[in-house]
Amino acid sequence: MPIVSARGFDISYSCNDAERTSSSGTLVLIHGAGGQEIDWPLAWRSSNDITRELGLTPKGHSNMLDKFQIYAVDLPGHGKSGGTGMDSVFDYSNVIEAVIEALGLENVCVVGHSMGACIALALINGKNPRITSACMIGGASKMDVSDTILEGLNKEFENTVEYIVKYSWYNETGAFFKQKAIQRMKAAGKETVFNDFLACSKFDMSNELSEIDLPVLVIASDHDRMVKLEVSKSMSAEMPNSIFLPIENCGHFQHIEQTELVANEIANFLENHSKKNGSRRV
Repeated sequence: MPIVSARGFDISYSCNDAERTSSSGTLVLIHGAGGQEIDWPLAWRSSNDITRELGLTPKGHSNMLDKFQIYAVDLPGHGKSGGTGMDSVFDYSNVIEAVIEALGLENVCVVGHSMGACIALALINGKNPRITSACMIGGASKMDVSDTILEGLNKEFENTVEYIVKYSWYNETGAFFKQKAIQRMKAAGKETVFNDFLACSKFDMSNELSEIDLPVLVIASDHDRMVKLEVSKSMSAEMPNSIFLPIENCGHFQHIEQTELVANEIANFLENHSKKNGSRRV
């Protein structure tokens, strides 16, 4: 995987094969706590998704995101990136902004899941003209992280990771996805995962939502026990140019549990809202 230097970190990233154009826009995918870029669906990260040829992608799947250039990034201390995990969402957002600058990306929609959604919110509230819209998947302006979770990650890391992952998914989701998520979070290591959840616990942009006037798509689901649908809906209502998308029969990993639906809704958002309203006001 290619590497880009950003804020003193060697950041690993992937890019699909779509041609970059000034009109189509670019997506930058930001994973959640203890995650990595491969947490995003392969059908999003590569227009040559082998799972389609193998029949592992659901029949009838049509990925409208194929037309956009998509970058998926490993945060510092995650996946194949260098450094260690950070305990500040804003520190992470500074690194992602530096990646966008270093790669020369324009008309960027930052797409984040969970902690990544917090990072996306921090980025969309900045003044970088390269960033013109955001999509928050399973995120909030203030994350509810209990002291019990933080203590558990510090003292009973593996058991707490298993609890977090099992609690995050909708009960009907296959065991394969849950087990993979557990393996990847454990592989991230105790320090990185603890710092990620600590970063989420300290994050609060509730008082700044009304100032965010760029397009933001907020995706939430009815069976998400990590970030309640009502919390995301309330946040969306505070932003003047936000669209709220509720999903039924889905847990916290909306982009995995409802891959095609979420992909197509992001594509529709970019085509119908981001282009029209994506010029940054200064």
